[in-house]
Amino acid sequence: MGVTADTPTNLVVGAGNVLVDHANVGSSTESNLFAIDREIFTPDLNGTKGALLGTDYITSSTGRIETTVPEVNGIIMARGWPGSQSTGVVGGMEIINEDEQRRIPLTDYHDWEVQVERLGGGAFQFEVDNAIQTGSLEYELQDDGLVAPRFTVMGRWDPANLTASPHRIRILATAS
Repeated sequence: MGVTADTPTNLVVGAGNVLVDHANVGSSTESNLFAIDREIFTPDLNGTKGALLGTDYITSSTGRIETTVPEVNGIIMARGWPGSQSTGVVGGMEIINEDEQRRIPLTDYHDWEVQVERLGGGAFQFEVDNAIQTGSLEYELQDDGLVAPRFTVMGRWDPANLTASPHRIRILATAS
């Protein structure tokens, strides 16, 4: 298949914008990544030379977004540290810390999205619902660069609706 009239519209160019709960989080650096991490069980049956068609079973499917965010503020820092609390700004200072609680509150789970505009109009949207930052929280401070933590957010299935996938790709014909 060669180049067609739709080729420019179907090209994904650029890192896109990162949104949390449908709000833009600001600029990002480096690449933004969307992935669906899956595990598949296939039985190893006697008498066959390999896996049989139709015997694959999905045991796990998790949406993942990775992004590097240089615009740090209290909200972004708390999103990168699930289970933390913020004092809010009091006396010109905000403190973000954690206490003895081990279970992450439901309010720390958010819908994350990477949206890339299509060259011919519309957008590609890569979405992960009910996601929390599961990577290490690291702030590298340097003389010749930005503080820009890398977040790895993983989606979670909603126990109230196990038939609704918490990750998806949307291809919009027109801009949203």
